Amino acid sequence: MISLRVVTVVSFALAIAAAANAAAVRGVVFDDRNGNGVRDAGEPGLAGVAVSDGVAVVQTDATGRYDLAAADGATLFVIKPRGWRPPVNAQNLPQFYHRPATGDGEVDFPLTASAEPDRFRALVFTDPQPASVEEVGYLERTLVQPLVGTRDFAFGLTLGDVVYDRHDLFAPLNAVMGRVGVPWYYLIGNHDLDLGTGDDRRSAASFEAVYGPSTYAFHFGRVLFVALNDVRFLGGPRYIGGLREDQLAFLANLLRVTPKDKLVVLMMHIPWFYPNPANAETFRAADRARLFALLQDRPHNLWLSGHTHYQRHVFYGPADGWHGASPLHEANVAAACGGFWGGPADATGIPIATMWDGTPHGYAILSVDGTDARVDYRAAREPVDHQIGLHAPQATRVGLGYISYFANVYNGHDGWKVESRVDGRTWNAMRRVLEWDPGYAERYLAQDAMAVPLPGKRLPDPTVCYHLWRAYLPADLPVGAHAIEVRATDPAGQVFTAKREVKVVGSVETNSPSK
Repeated sequence: MISLRVVTVVSFALAIAAAANAAAVRGVVFDDRNGNGVRDAGEPGLAGVAVSDGVAVVQTDATGRYDLAAADGATLFVIKPRGWRPPVNAQNLPQFYHRPATGDGEVDFPLTASAEPDRFRALVFTDPQPASVEEVGYLERTLVQPLVGTRDFAFGLTLGDVVYDRHDLFAPLNAVMGRVGVPWYYLIGNHDLDLGTGDDRRSAASFEAVYGPSTYAFHFGRVLFVALNDVRFLGGPRYIGGLREDQLAFLANLLRVTPKDKLVVLMMHIPWFYPNPANAETFRAADRARLFALLQDRPHNLWLSGHTHYQRHVFYGPADGWHGASPLHEANVAAACGGFWGGPADATGIPIATMWDGTPHGYAILSVDGTDARVDYRAAREPVDHQIGLHAPQATRVGLGYISYFANVYNGHDGWKVESRVDGRTWNAMRRVLEWDPGYAERYLAQDAMAVPLPGKRLPDPTVCYHLWRAYLPADLPVGAHAIEVRATDPAGQVFTAKREVKVVGSVETNSPSK
């Protein structure tokens, strides 16, 4: 029996190529009740489950059967429906795929029933990027160990740059991440590419040999998660953000069979905004426009990305070419390796690894309630409520005006309310600025003053911080110690605080010039 097939032809050339190199594949998606991965007597097929070769998307019929003219050599995968889960291996890697599709064949996919509430949380890592076994150990000690055995998260994601050009580190890293104890999905990043190949498709071969297809999807709760390999290999170490025709076709086909009342979460490595004020081209703008066109009639969207080694929230609107009913939110997540596992060591011997916007290395937590989602931040090696880096002078002289202090609200954006006060006076709004985080700049510049350089990697060059707020000390503070307080309120109403002391000493003849 032929199942429903949904095919959107993105280009005539793509359709001709697919037809010329197709392999007829069929099989059953079934309820693996005994968990052995093989369909045994009495284990029913599952209707309406999507199966894909990375371009076409078909759905199983009433008996769980599908028929697919797959691209020859393609990796087949099941798109996990709500309430079901694929098997995982010893490292908690989901086994939802089969490769390759060659000639006529039968490929079955086992799934096991699993309750999925509307409300859930997921761990989101990006750029762990170890360049050595030692750095895999840093990841384990700073981020993984506190999460081992967690029961608070449905699954985990890593948004690319799993390793730093060291494919031999996939195995030890997987062993470490598997200890968290939840299914863990991976995306490819530019540092996961096979740089020796001259072909965009073949550049993902080493990654896909370990993790399966680099473009895929799964459902959880009322959410469709779509992983898109958006690293377009240009040869050597060169790359740019973008999507191939087959990936755009896959997404279009997938959305055709996805109800519009679902939240769609696109997961990619390279962000779709220009990551520096100079607006140097880092992605293909035409591809972003096509993504916008595919999604703008859907009311619930969220994008997750990595790559930048800082943290930033971007909300796209008409000026960017997004014409959806509400702004499209892209959350660019803090790197697990922070500043490339660099900087001076802490008391345990692990580099502080602060990112170049002053954010500590860490990870995100995606919290979903139906189709509403928010992205929270957790700093490694810090308490949960550590969300603000507060920089102020240790001491100043009495009567001086325009003495700045700064609050780096690590997960902040325009939707946050950031206020401060001194000595319990009235709370006043702080002003958001685009500058270096002065606390980070201080640590960075201290490296240049060292007669003997650090034994390991340096902290990287500072970059503009997109979540920095500034205020000024009152000029009428008397001699003595004074308390600066900052409170930051996120759009969900969560309030975070930071506090530090500044001393006012001595006297001066004149005040600072007015500004």
